[in-house]
Amino acid sequence: MTALQHFGSNETLLLIENSMFKLYFVGKTRNRKFDIINTNNNIKGYLFIEYPYAQIVKTINVLGELEENSFNSMRPSFFEDSNYQIILEPKTNDSFRIYHIDKEIRESFIEVGNNLYGNIVFNGEIGYTTFKVLSNDNELMKLTIEIFPSKLDYVKDYKEILSEVNEEISSLVFDFLGKTFQRANLVDVNNQTGVEFTEILIQIYNNFNKALEYIENHPKHDIVRSENIHQANKSKVISRATVNYIRKKSHLLYPHEKGIININHNKYLPLKVIEKKSDITYDIYENQYVKHIIKMIIHRIRSVKQNISLIYKIDNYYYEALNKLENNLNKHLQGFFSKISDVNVKQNITLSFKMTQGYREIFFNFMMLKKGLDITEGLYKITPKKIWNLYEIWCYLKIHNILNRLGFSTVHNGIIETTDNGISLSLTTNKTSKITYSNSTGKNIELWYNRTYSYLPTTSQRPDTVLCLRNLDKNDRIYIFDAKYRLKIDSENIVGPMEEDINVMHRYRDAIVSELDEKLQFKYNTFGAYVMFPYSDEVSFKKHKYFKSIEKVNIGAFPMLPGSTSLIENHINKIVNESYIESIANLPTYEEDDDNLKFKHSNVMVVNVPTKEHLASYLKNHFFHIPLVKLSNVRLGVQYIAFYQPKNIFKEDAGIYYFAKIRDVRKYKRNECKELPVIKGNPEKEYLRFELEDFEKVGPIQTVEYGVELITYTTMYLLKNAETLHELHFKNRLEIELYKILKRISFSKNIKLIRRSDHFLINTTKIEIKNRKFLAIDETLVSWNNLEEELLNRIFRSNDYICR
Repeated sequence: MTALQHFGSNETLLLIENSMFKLYFVGKTRNRKFDIINTNNNIKGYLFIEYPYAQIVKTINVLGELEENSFNSMRPSFFEDSNYQIILEPKTNDSFRIYHIDKEIRESFIEVGNNLYGNIVFNGEIGYTTFKVLSNDNELMKLTIEIFPSKLDYVKDYKEILSEVNEEISSLVFDFLGKTFQRANLVDVNNQTGVEFTEILIQIYNNFNKALEYIENHPKHDIVRSENIHQANKSKVISRATVNYIRKKSHLLYPHEKGIININHNKYLPLKVIEKKSDITYDIYENQYVKHIIKMIIHRIRSVKQNISLIYKIDNYYYEALNKLENNLNKHLQGFFSKISDVNVKQNITLSFKMTQGYREIFFNFMMLKKGLDITEGLYKITPKKIWNLYEIWCYLKIHNILNRLGFSTVHNGIIETTDNGISLSLTTNKTSKITYSNSTGKNIELWYNRTYSYLPTTSQRPDTVLCLRNLDKNDRIYIFDAKYRLKIDSENIVGPMEEDINVMHRYRDAIVSELDEKLQFKYNTFGAYVMFPYSDEVSFKKHKYFKSIEKVNIGAFPMLPGSTSLIENHINKIVNESYIESIANLPTYEEDDDNLKFKHSNVMVVNVPTKEHLASYLKNHFFHIPLVKLSNVRLGVQYIAFYQPKNIFKEDAGIYYFAKIRDVRKYKRNECKELPVIKGNPEKEYLRFELEDFEKVGPIQTVEYGVELITYTTMYLLKNAETLHELHFKNRLEIELYKILKRISFSKNIKLIRRSDHFLINTTKIEIKNRKFLAIDETLVSWNNLEEELLNRIFRSNDYICR
């Protein structure tokens, strides 16, 4: 089995040998990311083997060699994102099986001959993990190893993330309960759990006491039916069981003229009968459980009072407050609840504690109090084995913390929820949730977690964290923060995010749009998108291209680990303090000279008008419609419609003369159009109808060799400045200037001018714009000042130019 100690680029990391089998763990001896990220070189990994018989354990050392190991530790050798091979080689004829709690790992083992082979990866799980070797379902050996994170400093970052997550969750729970948790001398109390209990009890007690008083005045009850032997003359309702009773107790009969029982022609009456009674009882489970809750709270109050008295004596605000509450609760026990039995059987909570007034409030507040108690006692310790999930939660809570520090107070906490079992954290259940904030100036912010954007033109998107700045004028700004628990280390040991994650940010910004006009139009609202990745050296990352790209295109990355959040905090501070106009100016799609709005922002849809009758009706009734099969959706950002009057219909009036702003868009059937009755075609055919505002005149924009297709798009700047249809498709102002020169030459010299997507052809000469200073004429650079002269010389040197 020696060959296994060199498994390609892998080596045996751990070898366990006993009289029954050999067990090998094979993998890479070093993890490059771990070596670069972790600063603690003396860290040791946990190793514990439970086996009752003699065995030899060997682990790999710093030299990459196997050596015997009799300790419960080994060199860090197992990492969250690495692949490992596990090989079990039997020494006996017994059948063996390797068990692991993870189904994917458990099912990766296969038998090859007598040996067991398994290729495993821990998929982001860190901490202790246990393997069991079984034979005939009997456990032979239990092996526990420690899995290390490769992207975090295990000693520093991982434990701090856990600590900060728990602190933030505790704070959110207290906010949820309506407490400030900012009283003097709270931190001086040794029993922190007792202080939490006291604070929460004080907050909820008024509601709790009102619910108790309501129950005492309107208690739930039950009907208890009983049958007892009673004097016949005093009984009201006699049970049918009396017949059998009298048969057995005939000596209780006595003769009477009004008797109801005939025996040998004599009438008798019974002295005693079985009476049936119905009584109301309040001693039911619901009231017993409320009494149980009161007694539990009193017990807890006494325990906390004892702790306080040991430190502060009884002359203390909290002692006095608790003493008052205890006396009040005892009054309830001595009153109505004195006649209620203690709970003596365990039973599921009834619907009364969810639906009935009084009982519902008692249970709710008790859960608040109980779960508040448990925050520091373990129930709210967020320690998921999936480190990537923990990192996502931490990043979200860190942004929440940053917003709080920037002066934004929580208005609505949507990530803490009440359930039948108390309080739950929606972040751990992968639900969509949000926290809303406001500051002293009235600015509103929403912080979303796992928000799904559906009904988009392409596919649904679900970024981790969305920061949405809400404005009264509905010009919302969206910023995407996506936590990615992975990083890239290049050949020069420069740490940064994965390139594909940056590409996802581009996708988010392009894909996430807001809906207008019955979801038939869309507009961009995403102003920036950023990757958050686990790295701590913020100073070095300032030089990284993906940090510099934020300033240029508002897409990039931020390193995020405990103690390393200043870059993202500064950026969020900048975001939340910008005005809408300032943020618009920062968008990379808006150039300094406004070329985007003039040449790239195609917000005008040019449509072909089929007949003069249609044009007249459109102009009179302020609408336009088109079959849905020809236009199923309005292009993103379209705000206006311009009418093209084709030459074959309008003759000398061909061209573009009118445009109007779109007021609304909707679908309807052709026969629903009252302005243009159906003459032919399918009246049930679906159309897209545009309701338009007042028309404005433009141009006229003349036709060229070709007209407009059924639909084309342009910008408002070009629509208002174009002279021909050619000019509706220019990409920038330089193209317009070039076209004017070429058009002048074309008409004056009767030469055909052809426009391509990226250049012009006049005669056979190719003209292409290079920049603001130079053009290329047949690949020769020419300045703009010399363009016309050089072009004329070239054209007339050629004898084969094409005449119009």
